[in-house]
Amino acid sequence: MFELSFGKMMIIAVVALIVLGPEKLPKVARTLGHLLGRARSYANQVKQDIDREMQMDELRKLQEQAKDAARSFETAVNDAGRSVEQEAASVQNSVNASLAQAEADAAATHAVENSIAPPAPAFTAQDEVQALEKSIAEQALETNPVISVDQMAATLQPAAPVPPVVDATKKVA
Repeated sequence: MFELSFGKMMIIAVVALIVLGPEKLPKVARTLGHLLGRARSYANQVKQDIDREMQMDELRKLQEQAKDAARSFETAVNDAGRSVEQEAASVQNSVNASLAQAEADAAATHAVENSIAPPAPAFTAQDEVQALEKSIAEQALETNPVISVDQMAATLQPAAPVPPVVDATKKVA
């Protein structure tokens, strides 16, 4: 479109020198260079602003994608949590029903046992001691007894107090 070769630039410089003169040409060249520098910096700044806006748009899109992914993950976790809660509730109901059935069966069995068998007699402590002595005596009879039944009964009875032994060699004062 608009090309500036070295030859064309030389022609423009010669024409500017003739039109402006040698006194004004350096000032005009400085001003022209300064204006061109400002135009370039303005163009670069606009270009950077456009790049930043494009990056911001990309970041916004990525942010929206991340939010969508987080929402879908949250929904999936909530759905899984609900299904686990429902499964736990059904297991709990099943356990409660089985427990209630077992309690009902136990109550029915207890009622049947009570109607069939008479209540067991209550044993006293003395009855238990006598049963223990009898059991020990029977075991002693079955094997080679070291002591007799009478000796064992005597050892179970409290012994009479032993009188003190008096030493005859001592003199009483």
